[in-house]
Amino acid sequence: MRRAVAENGGMTGPAAEAEHRRGTEATVDLGFIADVIRRRKWLILACTLLALGGMYAYVKRAVPVYTAYSQVILDTRQERVTDVEQIVSDLAVSNSVIAGEIVSLKSNTLIGRVVDKLNLAGEAKGQGGVPPELRDRMIQKVTGNLTVAQVGISYAIGISYKANDPKQAARFANALAEEYIADQVATKRASTLRATAWLQKRLGELSSAVEAADQAILDLRAKTADEVGANQETTAQYLVDLNSRLVATASERSDARVRYEIVSQRLKDSGLTAVAHVVSSPLLETLQRERIDIASEQAQTDARLGRRHPDTVRLDARVKDLDERTEAEVRRIIESMKSDVDVATQREAALQNQIKDIEKRLVTLSAAAVKLNQLEREASAMRMVYENFLSRLTETNAQSDFQRPDARIVTVAVPPTAPTSPRKKLLLMVAGVFGLSLGIAGAFLHEAVTSRVHASGELRQITACPVLGMIPIEPRRRKRPWLADVLSRGDYSPYLDAISALRAQLFDVRSVGRPKVLMLTSALQGEGKSSTCAALAAVLPRVSISAVLLDLDLRRSMTRSVLDLSSQQGCVVDYLAGRIELSELKPAELPFGLRVLAPLRSSPNSADLLASPRLGELVTMLSRQFNVVLIDAPPVLDIADALVLSRHVDTTLLVVRSGMTPKTLVTSAIERLEEAGAPVIGTVMTQVGKGHTAARELYRYDYAR
Repeated sequence: MRRAVAENGGMTGPAAEAEHRRGTEATVDLGFIADVIRRRKWLILACTLLALGGMYAYVKRAVPVYTAYSQVILDTRQERVTDVEQIVSDLAVSNSVIAGEIVSLKSNTLIGRVVDKLNLAGEAKGQGGVPPELRDRMIQKVTGNLTVAQVGISYAIGISYKANDPKQAARFANALAEEYIADQVATKRASTLRATAWLQKRLGELSSAVEAADQAILDLRAKTADEVGANQETTAQYLVDLNSRLVATASERSDARVRYEIVSQRLKDSGLTAVAHVVSSPLLETLQRERIDIASEQAQTDARLGRRHPDTVRLDARVKDLDERTEAEVRRIIESMKSDVDVATQREAALQNQIKDIEKRLVTLSAAAVKLNQLEREASAMRMVYENFLSRLTETNAQSDFQRPDARIVTVAVPPTAPTSPRKKLLLMVAGVFGLSLGIAGAFLHEAVTSRVHASGELRQITACPVLGMIPIEPRRRKRPWLADVLSRGDYSPYLDAISALRAQLFDVRSVGRPKVLMLTSALQGEGKSSTCAALAAVLPRVSISAVLLDLDLRRSMTRSVLDLSSQQGCVVDYLAGRIELSELKPAELPFGLRVLAPLRSSPNSADLLASPRLGELVTMLSRQFNVVLIDAPPVLDIADALVLSRHVDTTLLVVRSGMTPKTLVTSAIERLEEAGAPVIGTVMTQVGKGHTAARELYRYDYAR
């Protein structure tokens, strides 16, 4: 597109780049915002009034609601009358505990008691008997109107209740706080009474258990005494003595056996004489001394008197008697030693048997002692538990009449003097702001949905072409023939001044270049294309540029309907159809210097006629006669006529209606022209009203001086 503009004398170089950069910069256009609000002011006003009206109707019909407020605080400073531990411990206040107390205050159980206490369900029904369903609905209603929350970071809990009656609101808030305090006291008292009853029952069981344990100890001791006959200490000492005696007896037996075995072995090996030398007894010692004496005397007698002497014989007899007596004594000693061994053995066996019996008795006593110790421990433990329970029972009995709540009321609710809702002024103000915001949002939403061209910057951005002119809307546009009236007047008006500015951009500015054959078209019908083309053709002769308007909108010619073409000879349709020759065509000359050649009737096959070679001959002939040929072409998007005409023109000017033509259609028109190879030199915004965004760029010069 830019290449086409350059080839036809359009804006190029730094100026075009700067123009394009200004069009593509994303900026916040406060003026555009103000223009949108101004254009949609009635929509915004309607939304605002609708919101205000709806809110006003609501506040007029709304029932006033009063909110009463009371406070309870969890008490951390506890009164200590005694050091007795309570059944229900005091609250260790924390955020979780406060949250739990808030849940308790909002519980349907506590609220139900307050509803019953104040007879709210009965008042609602108007009678004494209240069905459970009605009571449940009243509890749900009260819960919905109740707000319980922690006050800041303190230990205080605020209770807010809404009602249509201020006295009822205050009464319920105070009743709920009082019932909460009373519920704490009742809960502690009930817990204390339950604990007392349980302790009493348990004490009876423990008393019987302690008596049974003591009796079991006595029975075991009596049974042990009957079976054993002595206690464990005495029996153990007796066993020690027996063991000592057993050791001594065993030693004696061992010594006796050793002596007996030695004597028996000597007797077996050497006879009684040898045994007599190793055993001793008083008698044996006497006999041995006597024998020694007699043996000495015998030896002397035998040596002095001879063997046969009676004295010698008598001494021999005495020696023999002594030997017999010695042998008898030795045998007696040996038997005595054997008896000692037997006696010691028997005594040892008897002691062992006795020790075994004592050991059995000691085992029995030990087992009895173990069981006795166990019974005594059990009895001691039961006695200790009994004493603790007895002490705790005494303490709980003392507590049952003195229970202190964990919270206290710090703020008593009073009947509010003004309703908390509806806050009429605030609601009306909010409704006004909401309606205003909704209207503004709707205005911008409508603007975004329609997405129309409102300013030259938008048009420049979406087309990438310069905006060569901005044509204001003519106040006399609704009166026909308004165009002829405007062009015939000699004074300058904003409309004609804008047409002159467009003429200057097209034919006087060197950077644009002067086109020979210029086609004006638009995206849609009714965008001011024909009037702009006619006005431009009318002002060119004023600067000594001969121009002719060639209306090739064969389907719907606006020129024929607004201008007097009685002086025109021939019809463009007839010429293109081959019914007349080129020499038979002559443009109409209007009093205000406008020359027009237009179809005098409509043609349904306009595309075929415009594709005829005769059109080229017509354009060539007019180009020779006039400095500029202005072609009024049909809209680009409706039919293909403008695309067919584009091959006969030097450049094309796209007309866009301010605030009405959608951006997407403008883009589509530009794309269709580019695809057809039509050189687009720029765009023109038409019918710019004073309330439009583009008016800020147009109405900046005051003609009334």
